[in-house]
Amino acid sequence: MIWIILWIALFMFLVIIHELGHFIAAKKSGVKVLEFGIGIPPKAFKIWTDKSGTEYTINRIPLGGFVRLKWEDPKDTEDFNAKDSFIKAKVWKKIIILLGGVTVNFLFAWAVFTAIFTRGIKPISIIPENALAVQSRSYLMPTASFLQEQWFLSGDFVEWPARIGDVFAWWIAEELWLEAGDTIIAINGREVNAINISIVLQRYIGSDILLGYEHDGQVLEAETTCPDDNCILGIVLDNNSNIEIQPIKFPFPESIVAWWNEMGAQTNLTFNALGTLGKNLLSFDGEKINNSLNNLTGPVGAVKFGDMLRQSGGWIAFLAFGGIISLALALFNILPIPALDWGRLLGVLIQRAGRLKAEKYFTIEWYLNVIFFILLMGLGIYIIFKDLVQFWWVSLPWMG
Repeated sequence: MIWIILWIALFMFLVIIHELGHFIAAKKSGVKVLEFGIGIPPKAFKIWTDKSGTEYTINRIPLGGFVRLKWEDPKDTEDFNAKDSFIKAKVWKKIIILLGGVTVNFLFAWAVFTAIFTRGIKPISIIPENALAVQSRSYLMPTASFLQEQWFLSGDFVEWPARIGDVFAWWIAEELWLEAGDTIIAINGREVNAINISIVLQRYIGSDILLGYEHDGQVLEAETTCPDDNCILGIVLDNNSNIEIQPIKFPFPESIVAWWNEMGAQTNLTFNALGTLGKNLLSFDGEKINNSLNNLTGPVGAVKFGDMLRQSGGWIAFLAFGGIISLALALFNILPIPALDWGRLLGVLIQRAGRLKAEKYFTIEWYLNVIFFILLMGLGIYIIFKDLVQFWWVSLPWMG
C-alpha cells in the first residue's frame, strides 16, 4: 500500500512542478496569478493568500494541479484589459509562460537521467526487436541488439533452438494454437533460433508470416498477419544462455551525453506510439481502434508497472521511471492540441499573425479548449477504468 501511495505522490509531484513552471514564468513576466491549485476543482479549502493576491488552494480531485491567470472572462473588462492580465502580455512573455511547464519537466528528467547514469542502473524493461518497427536506442528501455552494440551484454552468444516455454493469452501464438514445448524452426522460409527470431520477426511487422514449427516430432506450418505496429508472438522461450546485462553506467561528463541520447530515444518511442495510435484512430477500423485503446495505459497501469519495478529495481528504478514519466508529460504537452500547452501556444501565434481581437479570439479558444479538455478527460477516465480491470482485476459491469 505504501508504494501505491508513493506512485500517486510521484504523479502529483510531476504535474505540480509542471504547473509550478507556468507559475514562476507568469510571476517573473508580470502576469498576475489568481490561484495556484493542488488537485482539480471543486475547491476543498484555501491554504493562504500571498501579498500579490495569489490564492493557494487544495482541491478535491487528486489528479495534479493548475494555475489560474488573470484574464479569464472578457465580460470582466477591468481584469481582462488590465496591464497584468495574460491576454494583454507581450507575445514573448506568453510564450515563456506557456513553455514554463514543459521546461521544468525536461529539466527534472535531465537531472534524474544524469544522476542514475552516473550511479549506474540496469534497464527497467527490455523491448523485443519485433515489438516496434524501429529499434529502441534507449538505455532504460532498450532492445537486446542495442545493448549488445553498446557492450552492455556479457556472456556467450551461442545459438540454441527457439523452443517455447510458455504461451501468453490473446497473442499470435495462441491464435495459431502453438503450445509450450513446440520449437519454431523457420519464418517465411528463413531458419530462426532463440537469438535471431525477434530480429527476423521485426522485418514482417504489418505483413504476412508463415511459421514452420515442430510439434511432437512433426513439422507443421501456420500462417497469419502481423499488426501494423508489432509482430509479437506472445511466447517465452526456454533460456539456455549465460548472457547477463551489465549496469548502464558512465562517468559524470558522459552521463550528460547519455541523457541527451535517452531523451532522443524516449521521444522517438513516444511519438512512434502516438503516430500509430493516431493512424489507427483515424482509420475508422473498429478492430484497430479497439486494439489501440486497449493498448493505452494510464496512471493506474503505470502504478502497477511501477510496483513491478520497485520489486526488481528498488529506489533507483522508481527514480528512473519518474524521469521517464516527466519526459512523457513534457512531450505530451508539446502536441499541437487545444487545451495542451503547445496547442495554446499555437493559438497565441495565430492570434498574433492574424491580428485578431483578443475578445473575439478568446471565445473561439475557450470553446476549443473546453471541447478538447472534455475529450482528453473522457479518454483519461476510460483508460483508468480499463487499467483497473486489466491490472487490478476490478470488476466493472460494462467492461468485462
